[in-house]
Amino acid sequence: MKKTLFLAFTPLLFSSCTNDFYDGDTRTIIEGNIVYNNTPLQNAEVNFYPVYNQPKNGSIAELSSNEIVYDRYQDEPISISKTKTDSSGKISVSIPRNEDTSVYVIKITHGKNTKYYGYISHYNTNNYYVNLGTLNY
Repeated sequence: MKKTLFLAFTPLLFSSCTNDFYDGDTRTIIEGNIVYNNTPLQNAEVNFYPVYNQPKNGSIAELSSNEIVYDRYQDEPISISKTKTDSSGKISVSIPRNEDTSVYVIKITHGKNTKYYGYISHYNTNNYYVNLGTLNY
């Protein structure tokens, strides 16, 4: 009986496997400062999303949410990494490399306000490191 149940449930183990869209070995380090009215923005939530936009240069600027092209197969964008700013407004995080795209957008939420910044891409990544500089929220 146990053998029959084992054989019956074994296919279920393999049917729940899905593709992983991230290369677990390759990560990019992102550091920067976030300020609001020249004051460090404390405890702001910072999310990173893979996107399918094609940036033309390495500048990171504020974006409108309707400019961002997420994965068309997802109902809602999925954050690949999340952090909070420290007491001096700094962030330091590592994000996994997405296998489909090498472009990412930053979503910063403080209270009920949200702003988007982009793009992190090959234009501003050097040896898997990106310094955002100072972002004005």
